[in-house]
Amino acid sequence: MSESTETGAESVTEMDADDATAPPEWLSLDPGEEIVWIGRPAFETLYGTILSGLLLTVVLIGFLILLGVPFAYLRIQNTDYVVTTESLYVKSGIFSTNIETVDLDRIQNTEYNRSFWGKQFGYGSISISTAGSSGAEISFDGIPDAPAVRDRITELQRRHSGRGDDGTGGGEGETPASADQITELIEEVRATREAFERVERHLVDGEASSVQSASGGPEGEDSDDSAGDDS
Repeated sequence: MSESTETGAESVTEMDADDATAPPEWLSLDPGEEIVWIGRPAFETLYGTILSGLLLTVVLIGFLILLGVPFAYLRIQNTDYVVTTESLYVKSGIFSTNIETVDLDRIQNTEYNRSFWGKQFGYGSISISTAGSSGAEISFDGIPDAPAVRDRITELQRRHSGRGDDGTGGGEGETPASADQITELIEEVRATREAFERVERHLVDGEASSVQSASGGPEGEDSDDSAGDDS
């Protein structure tokens, strides 16, 4: 198992070096976009299908599974996975071509999983989900050294997010406030503060007058009572 993992890591490195300047014919890159990794499902994924079919040949379903092996092989031959500095791409289809794309800044979560046969033959799958999606948006199925590929995608995603937060690539549509705008904002804050101060003074004066009127009533009654006693 360790030998297969090392072989997978070497193949990823070699593919990066060889194909970095040779994008597939179906892929159109944006200016400044560079290929980081290219891969496809491992042929080892067929081993599990073949073994399952052989084990189930005692029943009809085993022969049906074995009949599907050529189509599985064609599916592998016609599937490509591409990771660039901006997006992830999946090209699939035997009789037609289907291309799925997810930008790095839309990725919400990446999930790695490995089936029973994947553990035996050293391949796994990566599911990529985006914000607002109910499930996996795209997936890299049955690729060798899947954990390393997932780590690379995560690193690119963080680097892409950091580039948008450091003020060099993000904040589109946001412009710094001018001196006139700042002065106008200060005047509005000052006017608002003065209005609050006037309201506060009015409330304080009204409370003081009400207290004086309330205290003047009992004093008047006392003076009247004292005048009556004198008489």
